[in-house]
Amino acid sequence: MAASYHVRSCSLPARLHPHGLNQIQQLLNKLPSDNSDSLSLLSNLYDSVSHLFNDSPSSLLLPHHSFFTHLLDLSLVHLDLCSNLRDITCRIKDCLRDLRSAFRRRRHGGDSTIRCHVKAFIRSRKAVHKDLAKLLLLLKQTDLPSSESSHPLITLLRQVCSQACLSFRTVLLSLSTAVPKAMPSRWAQLVIKNVTSTSGQVQTGHRSEFQMMDEELRRFNLAKEIKKERIKSVITNLDNVDVAVEDLEESLESLYRRMIQARVSLLNILSLHI
Repeated sequence: MAASYHVRSCSLPARLHPHGLNQIQQLLNKLPSDNSDSLSLLSNLYDSVSHLFNDSPSSLLLPHHSFFTHLLDLSLVHLDLCSNLRDITCRIKDCLRDLRSAFRRRRHGGDSTIRCHVKAFIRSRKAVHKDLAKLLLLLKQTDLPSSESSHPLITLLRQVCSQACLSFRTVLLSLSTAVPKAMPSRWAQLVIKNVTSTSGQVQTGHRSEFQMMDEELRRFNLAKEIKKERIKSVITNLDNVDVAVEDLEESLESLYRRMIQARVSLLNILSLHI
C-alpha cells in the first residue's frame, strides 16, 4: 500500500519590508533641508528604492500595474534629464578650462586676446542657457497621473519622483544664471521666468559659484583697463567653478547609475507578469 504524505506550503509573507520603507522615508526627510548635497542624497534614495524592489514580492505590484507602467515611462524622462545635464556639465567644464588656460597664457597674447576668449566663453554660456531652458520645460511635463491609492509604497514613490524633480530643478536653476549681455534673449527670459515661478520651491541662501563667475566676467568685460587684481579675482572664481563642476559631474554620474539600477529592478518585477 502506497504511503501518502501531506506537504505544507511554507511561503514568505507577501508584504513590504518595513526597514526598506523606513530607510526611504528617512532619506526623504533629509533632502528638503540639504539642497547643497541633494544629488548625492538622491542617489542614495534611488539605491534604497532599487533594494526595496528587489526584496519585495512581485504580487504586491499586480493591483497597481498601471501606476508602475507610468513610473517606468517617467523614469526614462528622468534618465534623459540626467544624461542631458551630464552633457551640459561636460561642455561647461571644457569651455571653462579653455578660458583658464587662456588666462595662464595671457602674457603671450595681450589684453585683446584674453578679451576674445572671455567673449567666446560668454557665447558658450548663452548656448548652455538655451539647453537649460528646454530642460526646464521638459521637467514641467514629468508629473505622475493622479491615484487614489494609499498604499505605502506608492505614496513613497510619488515622494521620490517629486524630490527628483525638485533636485533637477535646483541644479538647472543654479546653472541658469544671467550671462553678461545688454538685453536678455527669448531663451534667457524663459529661464528668468522659470526662476521666478519656482522661487517659492527652490530657496538659495547664497549666490552660487556660477553667479559669482558670471558677475566677475561681466565686470571684466566692461572694464576699460585690465588690472592684475581683476585678473586674479577672475581666476579665483574660475577655479571655484571648476571644482563645483567636477563635483556636479561626479554626482550626476553616480545618480545616473543608481536610476538605471532602480529602473532595471522594476522592469524585472513587471516582466514576471507580462
